[in-house]
Amino acid sequence: MGVLVDYFTADSDQSARLALDGGPEGMNLTYVDCKGWLDELDTLVAELSGRDLSEFGDSETSVDDGESAGVDRAASETVAALAAVDDVRLREYAEEELLDEFEVERITALRDLAREAVRLNQGLYRWTCV
Repeated sequence: MGVLVDYFTADSDQSARLALDGGPEGMNLTYVDCKGWLDELDTLVAELSGRDLSEFGDSETSVDDGESAGVDRAASETVAALAAVDDVRLREYAEEELLDEFEVERITALRDLAREAVRLNQGLYRWTCV
């Protein structure tokens, strides 16, 4: 059994907590499906931005059902750094890492989701379910 992971935006931790059962898709929240592809956003953002992983704050658990599902809020430093990644850097990273088109689309969608979170002053969250 794999881990299901979606990244999404919400206007508050309280709103994000509502996604615990069924994920953000069931709540009509803007999200990026990263199932089977990306668990840890911080590592990706450090690689994209050229910054050290230690420069980013830790994500905070918003809610956990104690069994299989949880919602974490990404640190604001991580979200801001991801939002700042430009298209040129995305292409460079894709070439360096030999990414396929699917991966490039996902990274671009995550970057755009971070930009939307910053623009709307919302949080960026990770929903996981085992």
